[in-house]
Amino acid sequence: MDIITSLLDRFKSPNKKDDDNISIETFGNNAILAICILMIEVSRSDDNYDDVEKEKILSILKSKYELDETQLEIIMKIANQKNEDMISLYEWTTIINNTYQYDERVKILKSLWEVAHADNVIDKYEDYTIRKIADLIYVKHSDFIKAKHK
Repeated sequence: MDIITSLLDRFKSPNKKDDDNISIETFGNNAILAICILMIEVSRSDDNYDDVEKEKILSILKSKYELDETQLEIIMKIANQKNEDMISLYEWTTIINNTYQYDERVKILKSLWEVAHADNVIDKYEDYTIRKIADLIYVKHSDFIKAKHK
């Protein structure tokens, strides 16, 4: 059995060991992590997670949540991994619902639209994903539309 484990360890990427040491507790703020995961979900929904959208996510996290470079690096590693492993949006939208009041949830929705607008193209899958998130965080349709066009 040790031989098999040893062989499998050789196939792990060299960066995988670094990622193993990073957990949700490393960042410490589940609400901001949830927002980051949802922004990544929006940017990946059109199968084109590019540098422009990634930079927009980093910019939002830095300006709205006052994260420094180390925090940004940690949260992006955790959020990317959690997003890849995610089965449902519910876990993350529940954190947002339990943490933020209605007006703050509308602001989060605006941030999701900022990510979608980053490449100047709103894909139908981005629109659908944001609409789904808006429903899960109980944002009214009228506020969903207003956020989309700001």
